Formats: sequence, C-alpha cells, structure tokens
Amino acid sequence: MIQIGQLHISLEHREIRSHGESVRLGSRAFGILELLISAKGALVSKDEIMRHVWPETIVEENNLQVHIAAIRKALGADRDRIVTVPGRGYRMTGLKMAAGAEIADVGEGALATHGPNAHQSNTHRSSTHNLPLHVSTLVGRQCAVAEVLAAIEPAQIVTLVGSGGIGKTRLAIEAARQMVPRFPDGVAFVSLAPVSDSRFALDALAMALGMKISSSGLSLAQIAHEMRGKRLLIVLDNCEHVIEAAATMAEALAAAGEGMRVLATSREALRARDEVVYPVLSLDVPSPGNPSDDVLQTSAVQLFLTRARAADPQFSSDERSIFLIGEVCRHLDGIPLAIELAAARAAVLGIEVLAARLDDRLRILSGGYRTALPRHQTLKATLDWSYRLLDNSERVILRWLGMFVDAFTFDSACYVGTQLSLTQAEVLNALSGLVSKSLVIRADGSASPRYRLLETTRAYALQRLDDNGERSAAALVHAKSFCERFKRAQHALEVTSLQDDLADFTREIGNVRAALDWAFSATGDREVGVELASIVVPYLFDLSLVDECRSRARAALDAARDANASNFPAEARLRLMTSWAAALVYTQGPTMQTLEAWSEVLTLAVAMGHAGFESRALCGLRHSYQAGGEARQALVAARRFEALACQFTDATHSLIGCRMEGVALHYVGEQRMARQKLEEMLSAWVPTDHRWNTIGFRFDQAIVARALLARVTWALGDTAGAMRLAGEALEAALQHDFELVTCYVLGDVFVPLALLMGERAAAERALAMLKAISSRVSLSIWHTCCACYDEYLFSLSGEHPHRLAQFRSALDELRDIDFLAQLTMLLCQFARALMRAEQYTEALAAIDEALQHCKETGERWYYAELCRAKGDAMRALQRDADAAEWFMTALESARRQSAAVLAVRAASSLARLWIEQDRVGEARSLLSRALARLSGYPADPDVRDGGALLAELEAKIAAVDDKDFRPACIGA
Repeated sequence: MIQIGQLHISLEHREIRSHGESVRLGSRAFGILELLISAKGALVSKDEIMRHVWPETIVEENNLQVHIAAIRKALGADRDRIVTVPGRGYRMTGLKMAAGAEIADVGEGALATHGPNAHQSNTHRSSTHNLPLHVSTLVGRQCAVAEVLAAIEPAQIVTLVGSGGIGKTRLAIEAARQMVPRFPDGVAFVSLAPVSDSRFALDALAMALGMKISSSGLSLAQIAHEMRGKRLLIVLDNCEHVIEAAATMAEALAAAGEGMRVLATSREALRARDEVVYPVLSLDVPSPGNPSDDVLQTSAVQLFLTRARAADPQFSSDERSIFLIGEVCRHLDGIPLAIELAAARAAVLGIEVLAARLDDRLRILSGGYRTALPRHQTLKATLDWSYRLLDNSERVILRWLGMFVDAFTFDSACYVGTQLSLTQAEVLNALSGLVSKSLVIRADGSASPRYRLLETTRAYALQRLDDNGERSAAALVHAKSFCERFKRAQHALEVTSLQDDLADFTREIGNVRAALDWAFSATGDREVGVELASIVVPYLFDLSLVDECRSRARAALDAARDANASNFPAEARLRLMTSWAAALVYTQGPTMQTLEAWSEVLTLAVAMGHAGFESRALCGLRHSYQAGGEARQALVAARRFEALACQFTDATHSLIGCRMEGVALHYVGEQRMARQKLEEMLSAWVPTDHRWNTIGFRFDQAIVARALLARVTWALGDTAGAMRLAGEALEAALQHDFELVTCYVLGDVFVPLALLMGERAAAERALAMLKAISSRVSLSIWHTCCACYDEYLFSLSGEHPHRLAQFRSALDELRDIDFLAQLTMLLCQFARALMRAEQYTEALAAIDEALQHCKETGERWYYAELCRAKGDAMRALQRDADAAEWFMTALESARRQSAAVLAVRAASSLARLWIEQDRVGEARSLLSRALARLSGYPADPDVRDGGALLAELEAKIAAVDDKDFRPACIGA
C-alpha cells in the first residue's frame, strides 16, 4: 500500500481510498499515476505516457491533460506533487523508497509514511472566497465532484444542469471549495436566486466580486475588463430565471482571459459559447428486494443514514430499518433534498412510522400537471409530505417567510411571527425546527446569522400562501417589516454610523426592491409603498444607484398624487421630493425641472418649519445653480444657507455653509475670499464631530472643499500646488468610495485643471476614470461632459479641423442638459480650435456666447481668459486696437480677481502686441510686474513662457542700448 497525503493507493488492486472511502479514478488516469509513481521522481515523457496508456490508439495531447487533471483532483492538497515540465512531460516530486514505508515524504507537501518517524506537513495556497457555509459533508457525490473538477480544467464554462432539489448548488459549492487553492485571485459565489429581474443580475455579480453595486447602466464589459489577467473562478448559481443574462455574463467573463472559469447551475443549459454541460443525476437507489448489504452501497441510502445519524446518533440501522430506508429512498427517486427532509423526520418519528405514512402520502399528493416532468412532480410531492409533518407554527412561519427573496434576520422572522400572534419563543422554536429540517438554511456563519429558504422551498411556500389566500397579507407584512426596520435605523443614526446603515441596507436591497414592486403593483398597497419608498429611496442615492433612486421616488410621488393626498404625510413627501431632485441633477442635469423640484422642497420645508429639509433644499439649489453655471444665484443660495445654519446648535451646518460660499466665490471671481472661506472650513472641520449624518447626503464635505481649493490655488498662481491638492482630493475620494464624490473631484477639478495646464497624460488618465465610473452608475451629466473634455484634450494635440463638428456637437449636448459649470472654459478652447482653422467668425461667436453667459450669470473665474481669446481673434484679424483693448480688459479682470496665472497670460499677449508696435520698454515693464507676482513659482509653464519673453525683451533693449552707446565712445 502506498500512502500519498490522505490517499491510500494499492497498485496491486488498482484501488484508491481517502478516509476509508473509495476514490473513483478512470483506468487510464490510474495507469498514468502508476507510471509516475514507478518512475520515483524521474521525468516521464508525454510520448512514453501515451505509449503506455494508449498503446494501439493515436490520441490528441489534450486527452492526456484531462487525465493528469483528474489525478491532481484526486490528490487534493498534494496536487502540486505532479510537476509539468513544459514541452517534455511530467514527474512526481518528493518520493523515495524508505525502510518501513513504501513511499516516504522528503519534501514539502503532505506525504505520510507508515514508518515510526513519519512526518506530515501541509501547505495551502491562500485564496479568498465567499462560498456559503456548509457544515454537513457531501455524501454520494465524490465521483461527480471529480468529474466536475476534470471538466472545468480544459473548459472555461461548465454548467451543472438538473431538476430543482437535485443538488446542483451543493455540488457546485463543494467543487468550488476544492478548487480554491487553484485560483489565487479567488472564488466568487454569485447567488442569482434573489434576483427578480435580469436587470439586476449584474448587481449580484458586482457585489460577489467586491465591486460597487450598480444601476441599470452598469456595463458588463467594464466588469470583464476588471477580470483581465486574473485566475478566478466564478460560480453563477440558479441561472434559470435569468438565463439570457447569465449566458451573456458567462461568455463575457470567460472571454476576459485564459485564467477565468465559470461554473454555473441551472435547470437548463445556458447555451453559451464553448459551454460544457454536466447533467446532475439523482443519487443511486436500491432496486426492490436487495439484501441490506447491497442497499448500504447506494449513495441515496448513505445520505439518508448520514443525516439521520447527525440528528440522532442512536438511529437504528438493523436489517429491517435498512430495508425500509431503501424503500423510502427509492420512492423519493434519489433526490437529495427530498431524502434530507425524510431523514430529518425519520430521526424524530422513526423509520417504521415514516415508511408507513410515506406510501399513503405520496399516493394522495401525486398527480401534478401532466405536462410537468416526473421529477418535478415527485419533488412537489416530497415537499407536500414534509410540509404536512410540520406543526402549525412551523407551517405558517415557513409560508410567510416565503416572501423574503433573499436572506432574512431572526428579527425579521420575529416581526412576521408577531403579526401572526406568535410569541418570540414560538418563532424561535419554529425557526429552529425549520433549520433542522433543512427547509430553512443559515446563509452565513456569523454570530448574528441570516437565514434563507432554498429556491424550491420558497416557491413551494409561496404556492402555499396562494392556496391559503394569504399572499397579499404576507406581502403587506413583508413590506411593513422593512418600513419599521429602516425607520428605526434612521432614528439610531446618532449612535450608529451611516456606513453601517448602508451596509445593512445593501444586504436587504433584494427584499426592499421586491416589497416596492409589490406595493406599487395592481394588487399592492400604495400607501405602504409610499411610506416605504420615502424611507429607503434615499439609501439608493447613497449607494450611487442614482437612476433607480430617481425612478423609485417618482413612482412613489405619482402614486401619492393619484391616491388620497390627505394620507400622504408632508415629511414623506419632503423625503421623496428631496431624493428625486437630488437624482435629477445627475441623471437629467440642472434643468428647470430640477430647479423647480428643489424650489418645491424649499417651499414645503419653510411651510412646515422644518429647518433640516430647508437646509437640504438650499444645499440642493446651490449645487444645481452651480452646475448650471448660475454663479450669482449659487452665491445667494450659499449665503442663505449660512444664515439658516445659525439655527442649529452644532457647527456642522455653519462649516458646510462656509464651504458652499467658498465654492460660489471662486466661480464669481473672488479668489482670495474663496481661499479664505475654504481654508477656514478645512481648518475647523473634524470628521468625527462634524458629519451631516443624513441618509441621502453621503458627501464628505472636507474632500469636496479640498478639491475646490485646488482650483482656487491654480487661479492664484500656484499651479503645482493645485495639482497636488487635486491629487490628494482624488485619493481621498477613492478611499471614501462614493462615486458621486469621486466624479465631482474628477469632473469639476482634476480633469479641468489638467487640461488648463496642458497636462495631457494626467488628463487622459483621469478622463478615462471619470468615463468608467459615470457610465457604471449612470451619471449621465458626466457622460455628456466627458465628450466635451475629450474634444478639449484632442484639440491640445494640434490643428484638427475635421474634429470641430464633433466638438460643436458635444457642446450642444451639454447645453441641452443645462450642465454649464465648465461652459466658458470649453467654449474658449473651442474658439481657439476654430481660430487655428482660420474660422474667425465662428470663433468670435463662441467667445461672445461665453462672454454673454458671464454677463447674465455673474460668472467670472475664466472671464480674463475669454477676453484674452477675443484679443487673439482681433489680432488675427489685424484689428490691433481692438486686440489691445481686450488684452487690457483681460489683465484688469485677472488683477481684480488676484488670478495671477491669468494675469501673466494676459500680460504676455499684450506684451507681444506692443513688441510689434515697437513699445518694447512698455512691454518689459508690463511683463515684469505680472511675473513678479509669481516669482515663487518658476516651474509654472506660464511663468516659464513669460520669463522667456521677458528675457527676449531684455536682450532687445540691451542691443538697442549698446548700439546707441557705441558711436559716443568712438567719437570720444
């Protein structure tokens, strides 16, 4: 006997055992294993193996690879003993013959000896997984597991196909668990059972992969891109109800790289490209009249006995009992779920009582739809029978828990029980009974576990609800339970964190969606739906599910309008209007509809005397005005917010108001005041003390303030410091992990600064990040803005007249959604691109549009650069007097704003015009004064250019002085 790790191999009897159980290995695979052992560590070539195993047959090399993979699966933790020598063959390492043992361990790994000094060590690759907790052993599926492992080695997509309750999920989990060491990037279990709509299948995939959950705009291509180059196994469980989405996901994931593998479970094949279908069959059952020894060899009976003995260690296994168990298993068609339920009950009632009732019960409950598969009818009969053996409390709890589409907590079960007039002790007993009978399973192994019903059990429970006429009542309780739960969570925000609340909501999002869908359906309760939506919809905003937030809020508002308005609490309306308006800004832009929505929130809040919602409305109005380019109105809203902040006892609102005013001051051109406000806010802000801990407003105020300070720092002349601040803000935003904040930092600060400074590589990287994030979470305004940034970036590379139409079209789309915060900067660059193409009339029209925008809105942050651009256009048209006037206006505007960078640019342009007019001395004086303000930033590109021009002027003046001086010396 040879022992390798936990395997005992008999070459004589061609047998392998692990923990006393036979391990199945095909004859050819065993022949290869025998050859490798006999070689005692030496290399065995591929040709030698093929001659030995297929002496009279020509086979492809991949046949050999399949059998090598099967051997490795059998070796388990010692699979690395078989070493592939690329292009040559294979060898088994660390083996030698030793006294007292046929095979001794001389290397790392887990080879045990029979000798007295045997040493055993185990090495495991560390890998991550989120596989569900299963405390029970898998019985009767050893061969199936090995076959699945062998199948997935060469194939990237393997689908386990079979009827409900046949054990597809359990088999997939066990196979995946054994493959954890083979996938260094992890094993991700994706439960699709809670997904009621294929639109949310990508959410389930993203969450299992540890990525952000996303709205309907999530891109599968982006998820697949994140998987490139990884060695990762993804288990897609319960695909049948979202079969097309699952197939699409499987193909995209498999295409991401050779290291990717997808293991799916479904009642039908995915029909994906290159898919390998593995049918999951029933466990083998005894034939009638078999003696007890033969009965014990069947996997169905082994499973029954394992589960029964786990519940009752003294469970009878005499000849009569074994015969009856065989009869039960045969009547249950070897379906694992049915067998486990039967075993759990047999442990309580005894096998004689169970068997006596089983025949009668099956006969009564047979006769499902004639068109249904026989196995489906049998499973229904099994569930009917098991259900009837429950006590009344277990039955009613099982039925009503069927409303939970995902896992649920014990508190949720207690809430349901309370509505059914059950005490907490009765609920505890009923739930314990259901768990012990495998009708309810633990979804995790934490100290505060969550529970769930298997998919087939839940479908059965729902059918029972319908049969009892309880579906509507149960759905109402289900929805109300989440109303109460998240209502309590909001009141507890003072002692809990917003992050914890969001994590809790994320776990329940499937249930919440189901409750809302029911409430607003034809058979639902709209009043409860409106209440639930008003509580939970703000969470969607904080999870960056902005489009879903908008649509859910609108549906609830419409339902409230159509119903009795008197039953619609004003505060619920305020919450829904606030969420709707906040989402509108990001999905449709700061349009008139958005401003009207915020104005309605403000009016309602003032009428109610609700300072909290009044402050949120002013915050929303300020942001919408700022995004719409209405700088003057934004400043008014910010200062009104600051005035309101005095009503609050803590300093949080005052500091937020300080930040808001600083932002608004920057856009109206008051750069020094803006810096003062922002620095004042940042110096006083303490994250642990100052938090606007309100659902629906998950913005880190310090990150936003620091980001805007970067823009102000640029305007004041410290361009290097500006990019450093922008980079720090971006890093903080990524750590904060809230896409809306990250997109703000990228779109409002980092990308514009990189473009303004000509940092093309940095702009390109940040722009790619902005596109990816905004597309993933459906922030359409940034998607539209990115098109303009793309054209700006492209225009920096030189003259490209053919791209002007695209630039114009992108600007038109930006105007359509009124997202005009960066319009002046974009129009200015568009005008310069037009000037390079000598389209001066259109260039002047673009500049005049921007200047008019500044006049109407009070925006001034880029006004000096617009004036300089108009001066350049005048100069190109040889209208030097007009050019000089515009350059002087640009210079004066920059000086008023203390915008030193823009002042240097304006001074340089005017100096060049004066040089052409032989006003060299005036040009030198002008440029010297402008550069003196930026003497501390010699590396700035504008300072370098201005310095080079000044040096050129100095040289000219010196040359003139030398020419005038030389004749006087000669005459003397």
